[in-house]
Amino acid sequence: MAFNFEALLVLLVAAVAFLLLRMVFSTGESHDVYAESKHRIAQSLIPRSFDDKARNAPISNDLGRVQVARFNFAHFDALPGPLDPECFADELILELYDSVSDFRWTATYVVATPAGIRKLMDEERWNFFYATEIFVVRRYDLQIIREAVYGRIKEVHDQVPLDAEEPPIRG
Repeated sequence: MAFNFEALLVLLVAAVAFLLLRMVFSTGESHDVYAESKHRIAQSLIPRSFDDKARNAPISNDLGRVQVARFNFAHFDALPGPLDPECFADELILELYDSVSDFRWTATYVVATPAGIRKLMDEERWNFFYATEIFVVRRYDLQIIREAVYGRIKEVHDQVPLDAEEPPIRG
C-alpha cells in the first residue's frame, strides 16, 4: 500500500511540475483556433447589457422626429456581428426617441437567416417558430438590416400622424 501511495505521489508531483514548466515557458499567445472559437461562442451566449456602449452602433437621424438612440442585439454586438453570418437568429433591441415629446420607448425585432431559424428550432426542439416582427436575411449585413428595420419604423410611423403633444405609437 505504501508503494502505491509513493508512486501516486511521485506521479502527481511530476504532473504539477510539467504544468508549471509549461506555464512558465508558454508565450501567452494561443494559436488554438478551436479554443478561440469556443471562447467566442461562450461569450456570444452571454446576453449583452442594453446599456453596453462598448461598441459603436448605428444611429438614425433620418426618421423624422423619431430617432434610433440605441441599436444592438441580445446575444452579440451589432459590430462585428454574429460568429457565423450565414447562420444566426437573435433579437434586435432598439431604443427609439421622439425629440418633440421627449418620449423614449423600446422596440424589438427578430433578425435571422433561414439556417439560423432552423438551428434555433432544432436546438429548442420547436415544431414551429412565431415572431410578430421578423426580418429574414440571407446573411448578416448590418447595412441591409439597418435599412430594413428603419424602413419598417418609418412605414409604421408614416401611417400614424404624430401629434406634437402626444408620444408616438409603439411600432
